[in-house]
Amino acid sequence: MKYPYWIFDMDGTLTDSMPIWSEVPYELVRGFGKTPAPDLGRVLLPMSAFETAQYLIATYDLPLTIDSYTRAAVDAVDRLYRTVSLKPGVEQMLARLDEGGARMCICSATWQFMVERVLRRLGILDRFQFVLSAQEGNTKHEPRVFYQALERLGGQDPAQCVVCEDALYAARTAHDAGFQVIGVADAASQPDEAAIRAVSNQFLTGWEKLDWSRL
Repeated sequence: MKYPYWIFDMDGTLTDSMPIWSEVPYELVRGFGKTPAPDLGRVLLPMSAFETAQYLIATYDLPLTIDSYTRAAVDAVDRLYRTVSLKPGVEQMLARLDEGGARMCICSATWQFMVERVLRRLGILDRFQFVLSAQEGNTKHEPRVFYQALERLGGQDPAQCVVCEDALYAARTAHDAGFQVIGVADAASQPDEAAIRAVSNQFLTGWEKLDWSRL
């Protein structure tokens, strides 16, 4: 296998869960009698969970601390995640990579424990060496988190590692750092599709479209 190391995002890449992150902040804001901006979801798309909490508390003057916000958000997210599924073709793709000896991990802006809970329920957690949270000072806006993931997988050269992403900012970070990028179509990032294609070695409208001859 030309690319033995694989780093996967979860939301919007492996799972159909991006609507969760659109819905949670709207519900939190409305719950305190405030009116969320119509484009709130797009504003929050590139933010980590911690950055989202800071933004909502400050922008909408919510009577929350970071700790109390997190508790409320975790409960809401946990309930919503029980409704999500894997994107078509994910199980088959991961099985084929596993059979080929690829070393795989998750790098997600979602809390590590939540990612593990979701992927365990969906039956694919064991496919991955570890889950790495890209939060606070270690987000996907900078390549450090991808370098850390690659090192933990046992690699050193980004050119031997594939990063799979549905978000433009993360795909661009990985591309500019020398990683191979597979862009994944998702409704939440559809406005950025042309830009994601531009930084991707492959762009997939579905995992069944993956061109294995290039891997």
